[in-house]
Amino acid sequence: MTLELTVEQRDLQSSLRSSLARTEAGQDVRPALLEMGLTEIPFPERFGGAGFTLKDTAVVMTELGRSLGSAPYLSSVILAGFTVLHAGSESARAQHLPEIADGSKTAALVTAFPFAASPITATAGVDDTLVLDGAQEAVVDGADADLLIVVATGPDGPELAVIEGAAAGVIRTPREALDFTRSLARIEFSGAVAHRVTGDDIDAGLDTAQAAAITALAAEQVGSARACLEMSVEYAKTRHQFGRAIGSFQAIKHRLTDMLIAIELAEAAVLDAAGADERSRSEFVVAAATARMLASRAATFAAEESVQIHGGIGFTWEHPLHRYFRRAKTSELLFGATTVHAETVAADLI
Repeated sequence: MTLELTVEQRDLQSSLRSSLARTEAGQDVRPALLEMGLTEIPFPERFGGAGFTLKDTAVVMTELGRSLGSAPYLSSVILAGFTVLHAGSESARAQHLPEIADGSKTAALVTAFPFAASPITATAGVDDTLVLDGAQEAVVDGADADLLIVVATGPDGPELAVIEGAAAGVIRTPREALDFTRSLARIEFSGAVAHRVTGDDIDAGLDTAQAAAITALAAEQVGSARACLEMSVEYAKTRHQFGRAIGSFQAIKHRLTDMLIAIELAEAAVLDAAGADERSRSEFVVAAATARMLASRAATFAAEESVQIHGGIGFTWEHPLHRYFRRAKTSELLFGATTVHAETVAADLI
C-alpha cells in the first residue's frame, strides 16, 4: 500500500486549501465545495458522482478538518451518502445519490454505533414502507437535513429507510454541542412512515459504510491536528521569553516533536485505510478502526499540547485554538470512542 498522495490528489489538496484559507473557522464553506464539485467525489458516475476514490474523499476531509469550515459534508456526503451507496437498494442509489452529489438536497444519517445497532424500530407498512418509532441522539446536522437516512431494527434484522426531514411523525430537536461548528440534533420518530430502501446484503453494506465513514472522520481529525501543530510551531518562533524564542527551549521542542510523531503515524494509518476499501471487507474494517483510534489520539493530543504551548492566549475566546479543542473532544466520541476501535483491532490480532 502506497502511503502517499498522487500528483492529482496533491493538486486537489492545494486547490482546496487555497480556497478554504479565505474562510474563518466555523464559516459556511458549502458554496465553495459545490463550486469545486467536491460533493460528487465519492460516488460512481452512474449515480451522478465523479467516480473518485475514498482516498480522494479523505483529502477533502483532511482540509475541512484543517480549516474547520462548516458544511454538511460529513453528514450528507460521507455518513448518509456512503450508507445509501453501500447498504441501499439499487433504486435508492439511483434516486437519492444524484441529489446528494449535486447538493440539491442534504441528508443526515440516523443511527447509533455500530451502525447496525440502531435504537430505531421498524415495522412493515403498506407498499414497501416502514413505520419508524424511537429516538436517536447526536445526529450530525439532523435538524436541517432535507432527507433522513435511517438505519432501523426490524423483526428480521437491520433495515434502511429514507424519509423527508419534515415528514409527519418526525420530531427534530437541536442540541447544544461543545463544538458549535458542527450541529447535533435529537431525532424522534413516532409512527413515521418511511420508504424502505434496504439493500440485498444490509449487514455487509453497513459494515463497509461504517468503515468508510470512520476513515473519513479520521482524515478530518488528522487535518485538525495538523492545524494545531502549525499554529504551535509558528507561535513558538515568534513568542519570546527571557530574550529568546520559546521554540528554542527543549521542553517546547519535545512537545512539538511528540505532536508531529503522533500526527504522522495517524496520517499513515488514514492513507492505509483509505486504500483498504479495495481489499477484503474484514481488512477494511480493521484498517479503518486503526486509523480512527490513532487519529482520535493525535487530534486530542495536538489540541491539548497546543493550548499548553500557547499559554494564556490559548484559553481565550478570540484565539481559534478553542475551536480545535472543541472539535477534537467531540469527534473523539463521535461514532465510537477510542477504546471501541482499539477492541476491534485487538480482536483481529488475537
